[in-house]
Amino acid sequence: MAIRLLLLLFIGTTPLYGLQLIEMEEDIRIPNPSEVAKMARYIIHNSDWASIATISTLSEIQTYPFVSLKSVSDGPRDNSTGNLYFYITSMDVSGKDITVDNRVTIMATLAESSYCSQNNLDPQDPRCAKVIISGHFHKVDNATSPEEYKFARASLFERHPAMKYWPIDHNWYIGKIDINLILVLDFFGGIKNVSIEDYFNANITSYNTEHWKVSVIDIPV
Repeated sequence: MAIRLLLLLFIGTTPLYGLQLIEMEEDIRIPNPSEVAKMARYIIHNSDWASIATISTLSEIQTYPFVSLKSVSDGPRDNSTGNLYFYITSMDVSGKDITVDNRVTIMATLAESSYCSQNNLDPQDPRCAKVIISGHFHKVDNATSPEEYKFARASLFERHPAMKYWPIDHNWYIGKIDINLILVLDFFGGIKNVSIEDYFNANITSYNTEHWKVSVIDIPV
């Protein structure tokens, strides 16, 4: 996520000196459009939330597509796994949908970061990249998959600390998507299909290093 720091430094008091405004802005570096599997992983790892579409159980729109927003994590900041973990309750609308039909589609986009606005890209511009993932939503069971459950829980709580304090009586559980289809739109020419194997094999370590642009503005006094 983009961070901008403004530092006002007092250099001196004579006419030869003045104030300097130092602007430090995070330089967001993303994979090239040709690196489509890396792009998919990059977007997922750097997204704190995603839109999730379910098949509605609401009586007024039964079987219609229904969309909501869910917090997501694929691992701690320094460890991207590509697995999509969620903290879900069956009390909300999409949670109820999933208990009846667990087919889901999620979308995450670079519009969530400042990359698109920094580059004057409208959220609908293909270059403001987005990834669409479809699959089946399953519960991560602490009894049958204790290591994955522990990892997923720690990953979610690191990225979303407020989750620790959500009401216990909502019966929150950890879920994940077993992926069937991955699509990426990150440039002109149409949407691209990413194989599941390429997606999980993609290495985005070099893109998770912080880079900063520094600008110095002299202010005469």
